[in-house]
Order: sequence, then structure tokens, then C-alpha cells
Amino acid sequence: MDELLYMEINIRKFGENLQEISKVSRKDLIPVIKSSAYGMGDIEIARKIEELGINLVAVVDLAEALRLAQEGFNFEILILNGIRESEYKYLDRYSKLVVSVNTLEEAKRLVNYSFYRTIKVHMQIDTGMNRLGFTDFWDYYEALRQIVFTKGFILEGIYTHFTDPENLKTQLERFEPYLKQYPYRIIHTSASSTYPLSDFGTHLRIGADLYAQQVGNLKQIIKIACKPLVINKIKKGESVGYDRAFKAERDELIAVLPIGYSNGYRRSLSGFPVLANNKQYPTVGKVCMNHLFVRVDREVNLDTEFVITSEELPVGMIAKYLRTVPHEILCMFKINNIRYLK
Repeated sequence: MDELLYMEINIRKFGENLQEISKVSRKDLIPVIKSSAYGMGDIEIARKIEELGINLVAVVDLAEALRLAQEGFNFEILILNGIRESEYKYLDRYSKLVVSVNTLEEAKRLVNYSFYRTIKVHMQIDTGMNRLGFTDFWDYYEALRQIVFTKGFILEGIYTHFTDPENLKTQLERFEPYLKQYPYRIIHTSASSTYPLSDFGTHLRIGADLYAQQVGNLKQIIKIACKPLVINKIKKGESVGYDRAFKAERDELIAVLPIGYSNGYRRSLSGFPVLANNKQYPTVGKVCMNHLFVRVDREVNLDTEFVITSEELPVGMIAKYLRTVPHEILCMFKINNIRYLK
């Protein structure tokens, strides 16, 4: 069935983005595939990651980690939020899970549970985000001491998360004393086009830039498009949509597209253009739950493809219009018909 509304994910471009960032940074990467890979589909994205031989990915919670672990991927899965005591049993079942330790209390609970079990951990340090991670050095030191002297633990890595580029130097200075306490094999920080690719650390933890950041040779991998349901002839003086928000000043052609705020196309995008026949057409009226109105011309018909976002109408452009960040735009779309190009 050829559905009118679809989202296309280019897996080949995703792989090229990974390789480009690795080449430029000269570091191993830790792809972040949380929130179903920013809405792109975690399983399909993970298959490409495994194909490229990457050894570690990051997700936000245990539920996301289990989805990947149950697929039998060869890479390890870092759980950024850490896990609750009631969830420790999954560490016995899935050897690829890696736990983020964020507090001394978490470390103590894991130590009490371990009893010669093999548990892989990364220590998270809060250097200014005030979200997750150790903020007190001596709490960290005690947690480190208990983990190091407990048999079964594999202390693999340590990491932090940057708040903004202006605060980068300060955060790195706060991070460095923690690094000196143990010879970590993996030292990673968040990375994006916002932050310089410095020589700091052994790995880069990278998220949204893999999917929709058109900087340098990086490519947007997502395209959302649809075909019109109808093309209505509107007479001068007639209105379109709720609250008669658009009133025709002349006879108009209005295409009704099968996308609305239930699909993540926000009402605040009223007036933002869509792309068809290599040119932009303005949306008009108020965005409905399942429909969008577009002022068109006679070049458009029911077989015309309207692009909501693509490399030619990028996510970054939508983000700028809404005064937000591309990450949020990626996560807001909810399209049932997803096609993967490999």
C-alpha cells in the first residue's frame, strides 16, 4: 500500500556521517541512539552501527537497552541514566549492558549486589549541567575505591556532558581531577558541531549530528514527504480551516496535506513553507490535527510530492523558525510509515 505520508531514513548517509566524524576527530565514536535514535528507529540504526564495527553505543534507560540487547547485537550498551536496584537482575541476563554510576549511593548498591558478578560501569561526572553525575569529588573517590576493590567490577570508562561552548574550558578543568584517580580505558564527552573536536579524551559521544546536522560533509538522513488528499478551488473571500484564519484575497488553489499536529507538525509552523517541484509553497491557515493547508499553483496535482523536511528543507531551518534546536525537531515527528534506504 502506497501511503500518502511517509518518513524516509537514509541508512547509507547515516553510515557516512559516522565515518566522517570518526575521520575528522581521529577518535572512536559512541553513537547515542536514545529515544529510538532520535525518532529514526533504533534497531535499523543499530544494525548499521554494528556493520561498521563500533563497540559501544549509549541509550537513556534500561528499557531502551533491553530492546537492543534482545536483538543480540555485538556492541556494548551504556545506560546513561543508570539503573534501579530492582533492575539489577538484567545485568545477569545480558552481558552487553554497561551501567552509568552517578552517585555514591548507586555505587554502594551495586557493590552490595555484585558478589563476584561481572558488572561493567562508567562513572558520570557532573561538571556544570547539574543533571546527573558526581558533583562532590570525595563522594566520587569513595565510590571509585569501593568499585576498584570489589571483585567482578570492570571499570571501563568515565564521562561528562557539556552545557554550552562558552563553558567548555571550565567544565574540562573540573573534569580533569576525576580522571587522574584511575587509568580509564574510555574517556568520553558529549560532542556536536557546537563544540570543537579537541584532542581531549579517547572517544566522542555523539547524537543528533549523526542524523540531521548539515555541517561540513555531514548530511541530513531524514526526509518526510506526502501527497495531497485533495486540491480545493477556493473563491475570493472564502476562508480556510479553523477560526477562518486564512481568507483568500483572490481565487486560490489550496492543497490539503495528510499531516498535522498529531504527526508532530506543530501549530506554530503555520506559515512555514513546504517544498514541491523544487520550489517552496506557503502553508496557510491553522494546522489541524491531521491536515495541513498549502497555497499552490496549477503545476501541482494529486501525484505531486510535498516535502516537509529533507536536505533541501532541513531540520535546522525548521528549528530556527521555531526558535529551538534540531534535536527537538527530530524527536517531534511521529510518522507511522517509515522507509529505510540502505
